[in-house]
Amino acid sequence: MLPPGCELDFGGIAKGMAVDAALGLLARRGVAAALVSAGGDLSVRGLPAGLPAWPVLVGDDPAGQVVRLVRGALATSGVRRRSWLQGGARRHHLVDPTTGEPAENDLREVSVAAESCKTAEVAATASFVLGSRLGSDFLSRHRLVGRLTYRDETQSTVGAWPSLLPDAA
Repeated sequence: MLPPGCELDFGGIAKGMAVDAALGLLARRGVAAALVSAGGDLSVRGLPAGLPAWPVLVGDDPAGQVVRLVRGALATSGVRRRSWLQGGARRHHLVDPTTGEPAENDLREVSVAAESCKTAEVAATASFVLGSRLGSDFLSRHRLVGRLTYRDETQSTVGAWPSLLPDAA
């Protein structure tokens, strides 16, 4: 039950599902190579003409890491772009379901690679909400690779990141 006036936004989960559906439609229409992105959550099919992989910027830093994605999906959940001040307190859109408040932890963003965009997006958001320790455990348990970026801009990785997605030249 939600209090009157509250709404649920399934935008993040819906974005991953929409990307997967669009890529499936393109495949059924005979498109051999495509990259579909919805607000940074993306998935690829085939390879771009003349390139061995799709160069993809990870996260929200324009000068950040670029990886080469050969297959699958990449999604990032973070708070840099969607945050605001409310009553003097910094707020953001990633809500901890145990409190109903924005998740409070040591993370700025989490990026996850997976076979589907739906899986990558859900795992990135869940890992962010869980925080670095539990989020890393979650990714490991589900055999997913990820990159956690902390508020102080340091990073840690889970699984074979970035060896699954080698740095682009």
